[in-house]
Amino acid sequence: MQSSSQAPRIHALDGLRGVACVAVLLLHVAVMLELWGPEGPYPLIPGAPAVVVFFVLSGVVLTLAPLARMRAGERYDWLGYFPRRIVRLGVPLVAAVALGIVAGYVAWRMGSTGRSAVAIDFAGTPQRIVHDVLMQFDVLFFVSDDTVTLFGDPLVRVNSPVWSMGWELWFSLTLPLAVACLARVRRDGAAALAILAGIFVSHWCGYFPLRLCLTFWLGVLLAKHLDELSRTHLAPAAEVGALLALLAVIELAQAVRAGLLGQLGAPPEAALQTLMNAACAGLVALAMTDGLVRRALSTRPARFLGTVSFSLYLSHSLVIGALEAALPLAGVTAGWAQAAVALVLCMAVAVVFWRLVERPAIDLSRRVGIALGESAPLG
Repeated sequence: MQSSSQAPRIHALDGLRGVACVAVLLLHVAVMLELWGPEGPYPLIPGAPAVVVFFVLSGVVLTLAPLARMRAGERYDWLGYFPRRIVRLGVPLVAAVALGIVAGYVAWRMGSTGRSAVAIDFAGTPQRIVHDVLMQFDVLFFVSDDTVTLFGDPLVRVNSPVWSMGWELWFSLTLPLAVACLARVRRDGAAALAILAGIFVSHWCGYFPLRLCLTFWLGVLLAKHLDELSRTHLAPAAEVGALLALLAVIELAQAVRAGLLGQLGAPPEAALQTLMNAACAGLVALAMTDGLVRRALSTRPARFLGTVSFSLYLSHSLVIGALEAALPLAGVTAGWAQAAVALVLCMAVAVVFWRLVERPAIDLSRRVGIALGESAPLG
């Protein structure tokens, strides 16, 4: 039986994380293997919005335990939370970066000029190589929006999806601030509008750290309303309509951002991108309500995807990059055949990575939590 001071496990959110990870996987398979040529309509695959969904989900899941303790009148052990969370994220992250460095070196030796092969100056001096290697492990201060760094330099990583982990770690470390600021807010509607206003300013002026940080805060607000959302039941037609509307907003924002529907002015495009962020939060909220979406995302296949989603996210780019070079040598040149092999192998490697790296990291984080007297579960 679960204590009232502990956060419930929401299986639909695990399933949504898995579905979002598959969207990222499909995008990278299509782009890296150039299924539709170098200028295909790749932005229509919602990989970037899927990362926004990840951020909102993290805001929800990490906030539930502190809120449950606060509502029960108990103190949340933040001192125990920090090392536990760092171990949970850090061990798989370090392993994924290390594998990326090895893969990048192999690609460089094969003559590749891909991003992973040139992220480290393997032909440089020993000092330069060590510098570049250490930079690959720096996700806290070498932050980016998956395109450029904070200072406008191009993003160069041996394992490109790792860019988002910097923001996951920053939010994990600043979670007490988010909870302190939002848990006691009485006008959550006004708080949501203020967060969206900040996201709009970020899109408008191009200062991406503001919107990436605030996206997590949308999840904190949703966590406050878990009970109300879980009791909300929409008619099937209304729920399907809401789902289609949210997906349409996301696709429209993606198409406009890619220039597929012409160019908008800076304020209108910023407003549309802000609406996309809100739509991603809406998908998370819809998964929390009592209805078709929650039941679909709570099925065993969806939950399996959720279980291995972190491992899949960290490893898939390395697998696709290896296949990009190896499959033509094996005589597999048809794009869709390459994509099919990539999807199957990415899932297989993700399961192996979960068993050998992520699951031991979870067990280690739990032991760290027990040693520090922390009993609340972490997502």
